[in-house]
Amino acid sequence: MKFIKQISTHNENQKRPYTLIIPAYNEGAVIGGVIRELGSPSGCAEIIVVDDGSSDNTAKVAAENGARVVYHQHNRGNGAAIKTGICSAKTEIVIIYDADGQHRPEDLEKIAKESPYYDMVVGARDKKSQKDWARVPGKMVLEVFANILSGYKIPDLTSGLRSFKVSVIKKYLHLMPDGFSMPTTSTIALIKMGYAVKYIPIVAKNRLGRKSSVKIFRDGFGVMILILNLVVLFNPQRVFLPISLFFLSLGAVYFIAYSFIYRVHLTPSMLLLIMTGIILFFMGIICEHVSAIHRELHK
Repeated sequence: MKFIKQISTHNENQKRPYTLIIPAYNEGAVIGGVIRELGSPSGCAEIIVVDDGSSDNTAKVAAENGARVVYHQHNRGNGAAIKTGICSAKTEIVIIYDADGQHRPEDLEKIAKESPYYDMVVGARDKKSQKDWARVPGKMVLEVFANILSGYKIPDLTSGLRSFKVSVIKKYLHLMPDGFSMPTTSTIALIKMGYAVKYIPIVAKNRLGRKSSVKIFRDGFGVMILILNLVVLFNPQRVFLPISLFFLSLGAVYFIAYSFIYRVHLTPSMLLLIMTGIILFFMGIICEHVSAIHRELHK
């Protein structure tokens, strides 16, 4: 299992302004407190609240507390709100911050300090962070699945507190879903493309306001399919080669066992297993060439 690439060129005099993006949906009860708690973060050029079609006073409260509000006419999803915020930013660096009060200003400062030196900086929630224990098993399954398919040890797959360099993340916005899995998608995409990524330990607080609409068992399968699609896009042989070897091995074991018990003979079922393995192997090679072209176009 490989670890995340964390290479950067540090220059202590390099300070770059960033835009803080807060996607919000029906967070009118807490968004004002979140913005006031932030105060005037060092290096923050602007706070953008993306009101994702809220039916309450989220936009009004955010504007009253000094944020620039960008509107969606209807609820499009957390990922869509983040993409809108990124496209609305005027700085090269953006930092995503949840509207539900989970994040701490001191952790934002940690992310902001490292953001000029990395393409993505992620706040990895530590053991002190508050957890929804009902969702922990599902998240663990998703993280193990992502680690195996990506080939990397990912400290926190779904953390919402993260920075991006706009020139980098804009190349992959077309891959980002409108739903809640934007953090997962951006993590897999930037890691597999070899960008410099850094994880910083943070502490997440209890969620305030409305309950999360994400259901780990309802939405978890969709995220697994998304991760599989992304790995096939960026590193097809990571998926095709093991499956191909499985079918080839199964065919070979079947042939040896049949020959030992009965007679040396190639049955139709053996041929099916072996041909399936061969076809999958060459499909992986073709997909690898397509993936290489895709990576070259998005460098």
